[in-house]
Amino acid sequence: MIVIGVPVPKNHAIDVRTAAYCSSESMQPGVKWGYCASKECGVGRSTFVHTALKDPEVTHIFNIDSDVVPPPCALKRLLDYDLPIVAGIYPTVTKDRKTWSFKMNGDAEWQSRDISLPESLTKVTAIGGSTVLIKREVFEKLEKPWFRATYRLEDGNYAIKEDEYFSFTARNAGYELFIDPTIVCRHYNYGEI
Repeated sequence: MIVIGVPVPKNHAIDVRTAAYCSSESMQPGVKWGYCASKECGVGRSTFVHTALKDPEVTHIFNIDSDVVPPPCALKRLLDYDLPIVAGIYPTVTKDRKTWSFKMNGDAEWQSRDISLPESLTKVTAIGGSTVLIKREVFEKLEKPWFRATYRLEDGNYAIKEDEYFSFTARNAGYELFIDPTIVCRHYNYGEI
């Protein structure tokens, strides 16, 4: 069984388009979806995964953010790769830069939207936390919490976001991270492509 997990803020806000996507996917056999409310996205993701994995039938977690909508074919296409960790991509903004939700070659920064995207499945060094399909075995091998943000004391900003933390610990455990750059999602709170 595949479980779609959506971390939402404490007020339980979710974009209606994201909810519609998740509802549509959950009509497929072997797919269900749910959410977890928390003040911090990493706490919501880790709590959701912890709860979902109590069901021994769960084979995959498909993380989606509450303002991201993958294309209709995204889940099936990611499943077809049969990889431990594989993601679609989405546009975002990092430090006032328009970026994509992945890092390559150990880069410190998320990829600029000015680059030409790869044309097929690509190995990366970090993935954004949304539209990522993760096999159960990954969570069973890694220590909890799977998604954890750390902050800088001097300014209270992120030192490491929860998706970077997951990427780092998964790579250290021997997993490779992949993106399918042809699965481009809409990210409603961070502008269009």
